[in-house]
This record gives sequence, structure tokens and C-alpha cells, in this order.
Amino acid sequence: MERVNASTQLPIIDLGAYMANKSGSLEFAANQVRDALEKVGFFSIVGHGVPWDQVEEIYDWARRYHDLSIESKHDHLMSSGKMGYIGMGGARIGDRPHSLNAAFFMGRPGSKRNQFPSDTMLPGFRSAAEAYYRTLEQLCLKILPLYALAADMAKDYFQTFFSPSLATLRVTHYPDVPAEDDQFGIDTHSDAGFMTLLPTNIVNGLWIESETGWFQVDQEPMSFVVNSGDTLRSWSNNRFRSTRHRALNESGGDRYAIPFFFDPRPDTNIEPLSGCVDEFNPVTVSAYRYGDYLRTFMQAEYAQTGNS
Repeated sequence: MERVNASTQLPIIDLGAYMANKSGSLEFAANQVRDALEKVGFFSIVGHGVPWDQVEEIYDWARRYHDLSIESKHDHLMSSGKMGYIGMGGARIGDRPHSLNAAFFMGRPGSKRNQFPSDTMLPGFRSAAEAYYRTLEQLCLKILPLYALAADMAKDYFQTFFSPSLATLRVTHYPDVPAEDDQFGIDTHSDAGFMTLLPTNIVNGLWIESETGWFQVDQEPMSFVVNSGDTLRSWSNNRFRSTRHRALNESGGDRYAIPFFFDPRPDTNIEPLSGCVDEFNPVTVSAYRYGDYLRTFMQAEYAQTGNS
């Protein structure tokens, strides 16, 4: 695997002033977001207001969930119509080696698509996961005006497309297992959606592709790595990047990761924003319905399980 030797930190954006509604902070933070999305497609946020004990708690729940026996997870397997558990080998792109992870997926609290282990099996897990989901969704909604201004749109432009959002919480386990040649914890990909948040991990493993090769991310303490996906790239008329990345656990122990995927409603029509189109930047992207694109993406990522 091609690598840059040293771990590399991403652009760091402090949202403290913005979260406190200080004068000029919206425009200042939006300019930083614009620069990061145009040049990197990834950045880190601090000063986000999320209580870090809640993040540490969800990491603890991740460990406890994945410590359950495989058999106990078979009553809530992910399928084409349900969220839930995907075991090792359940994520594969085409004829590539399968990804070396197992994961639990959940959608909006209260959704009939959600499935959880029984309360007798893992009491408290469901309520903790739902609380964390709501916290991250509120943070993403707060960040939306920064993205709108970064795209030279009105600050409230995106709000209607995320009312409600189509957000997904993924609780992932990368066990300590050997990788074959060209095999990873999560295979090389760009995200399908709008915005992904990943909390600081005590075990490194995220790799990002740059113009000079791959580099490993050294996360800022108590931060979230934020990246854009294919949907934001298309919405911005290819102005913002959707950068390829992958994960590999080389720690010698277990690694857990808890990405939160924040996406628009499935009926959203994705077409180039007016703020990203001018005489020097003509339309280069065809419009599409987000739900249709997401279904195709999931079928490619989890083809052998029939998920959509």
C-alpha cells in the first residue's frame, strides 16, 4: 500500500465562536469550510459542543455490542428493508477482497426499519444509540448554514432538504485479523452522501488519498473528522471534493469506529447549485434523485447480502 510515512493532521476548524453565535463567526467558519471542501474534502472540527463523555460512552457500547456472540446478532441482520447487523465479509465491492469489519447500522430513532438486540441481551444499548444519533443530527443541522454559505447560497438553503434528514449511524468493529494483499478494514471508496462525521479514535486507522499519495490521519483530541461525499460533490457542480479513503487496523488489537452519515431526504433532487455555476464553471453534473443513487451505492457495497 502506497503511504506517506508520517501521520498527517487535517485542517482544523474551531466552531466555538460560531456555536456561541458570536458576530462574524458564521462567515468566518464558512470560509474555512469552503477552503477545506475545495482543497481536501476532509477537515476536523473542535468547539462543536458535543459532550465528550457521550462519545466515550458510545465507544463503550460499540465494544459491548460487538462482544455479543454472533448467534445473538442473527435475529437483527441487515436486509434490503431493515437496518441491523452485517458480519465480517458482508461488505465487498465487486470481486474485491471483502472488508475486514463487522457493523451495526441504525436509522432515525423510531423508524420501523431499525432493529436492535433485545433489552435482555444488551440493556441500555438502544437508548444510548438513539440519544447519540439525536446529538449528532443536531450538530449536523447546526453546520448546514456553513455549507450553504461555502457554496455561495443563502445560509438556510439546505434546511428543507434535511427536514427530516436521512441519517445513519454505523457502529463498526475492526478486529485484529491479518489482511490479504490489497485488503482493508474498509475498502477504498468515497462516501455516497452529503456529510460524514467521525469522532476521534484512540486507535488510528483512517487513510486518505491525496495528490501525493495516501496519508494516515492523526486526529485532534475530542474532535470530529468531517468529510463530504459524492452527493455534495454533485450538488456543488464538482466544486467540492469527495475524497477517496479507506481504513485498516494495524494496531494489534481491536479498533472501533462510529461514523454518522448525514444525508438529505431520499426524494431530494440533486442538481448543481446556482452558487456553483457561472460562465467560468458551466454545469457538468446531471440531476438525479438522491434515494435512487443511494440504493445503487448500497447494492454495490453490499452486493452479496442483497442490501439496498
